[in-house]
Amino acid sequence: MNKLVLALLTVGLLAGCGSKKDKSGKDAFTFEDFRRLFAEAKLPYKLTPESLQEKSADSTAISPEVLKEFLTDTLGKSDFPEGTAVKFYPVAAIDGAAVNYFVVKAVGKSATTAYICFLDKKGHYLNRLPAGKVDDKKDLHYFSIDTRQVIKVTNEKELSAGHKATREDFFGVADNGATTLIMTNSAGDAAAGQLFNPIDTLKATHKLSGDYISGENSIISIRDGDDAKSFLFFISFSKDKTGCKGELSGTGHFTGANKGEYKDKETDCGIAFQFASGKVSIREIGGCGAYRGVRCFFEGSFTKKSKAK
Repeated sequence: MNKLVLALLTVGLLAGCGSKKDKSGKDAFTFEDFRRLFAEAKLPYKLTPESLQEKSADSTAISPEVLKEFLTDTLGKSDFPEGTAVKFYPVAAIDGAAVNYFVVKAVGKSATTAYICFLDKKGHYLNRLPAGKVDDKKDLHYFSIDTRQVIKVTNEKELSAGHKATREDFFGVADNGATTLIMTNSAGDAAAGQLFNPIDTLKATHKLSGDYISGENSIISIRDGDDAKSFLFFISFSKDKTGCKGELSGTGHFTGANKGEYKDKETDCGIAFQFASGKVSIREIGGCGAYRGVRCFFEGSFTKKSKAK
């Protein structure tokens, strides 16, 4: 056989092996192609109301055929009125220990909803959890997934102008995609200044321990650590003008008599604490976008709250 003909046949054979065809002879859309539609993300992960509200290009929408093949064509059936035109957009793909998480945004006429879809390691759809929503009622629903793969869904309901009630639902996910409600925290009416503080009842004997506030809806809570060189903290803030929010908790270490620092083990997030005259100032020393909105930062000065007599 002519060497040139043999070479051309070899190239054609290799090219044929490199692509899959469907019944019509077109290149098949594989699961790898589907995954590439999503931005790769890592734990911890947080979807904020601000990012959920951002407009997505129509060209990035997932077609009904692709949605049905790799997820389910009933994804938004129970959350949107019958007959509503809904477009689905890929947001993020996150690898978990037993299951992988695909975050999908569904946009309707008056509401935008976020779903966490659970797929096994072979790419088979298992289940989904509605975990985010913004609508014209000003109620907000958003979520985060921590490094232990616990999903926290936060629900904020506006009671009156500037006053909100907050509920946090924590879910665990089984290997088969089934979700279990682990616990629920209710912050009550924020108008009464009752922000939910997970470390509120812990020991606070250190001279710098206590609650530092800024306005009605922002707090830095400092509690005693396991030793004299460490401290526990909880930060929750809400910017009045932008509505941007952030929340972070962990263990910091004192780097001086009136200075402290926190570094997240899972991300490059870091917070510097400066204590002085009954106040604490904070600033980011690393990217903490996983714990706050995109238009705000962990920064500012907070005043120590007097202890109740």
